[in-house]
Amino acid sequence: MEFKSAAVHRALVSLLVACLAGCASRPAESARGKIWGQVTLDGRPVPNGLIRLIALDPAGINCLATIVEGKYELPAEQGPTKGKYRVEFSVPSAHKRKVPNPDLPGEFIEEAEETLPPKYHRDSQITIEYDPAQPRAYDFALTR
Repeated sequence: MEFKSAAVHRALVSLLVACLAGCASRPAESARGKIWGQVTLDGRPVPNGLIRLIALDPAGINCLATIVEGKYELPAEQGPTKGKYRVEFSVPSAHKRKVPNPDLPGEFIEEAEETLPPKYHRDSQITIEYDPAQPRAYDFALTR
């Protein structure tokens, strides 16, 4: 009986060591960093809108921040990882229009019209290189 108990004990210890080794070999999560800056449109601060960072690197993380009175900021825990990002902007109109709801046929939803040209959102070619080890402001001066 003592032999079986020792064999079971060794098997359990081996299993525990294997599990711990497996946990230790997981890749570490990429570090994120703080990002902030200003966004102007035709020389004036954007009153309200959104800025999106779309990761161009496979390991990157997409980020979204609100723009208020021309300023945006993401704390490190919500910020981007190291890499290249395409930057998109959205500045909705204060006026809303009714459009068909794509999820509920026959229903309508209110939607604000985009005030920026497509070159700043869906067709944006604006990119940044970001490094969380060297956080800094990224300012954008948009023109119509």
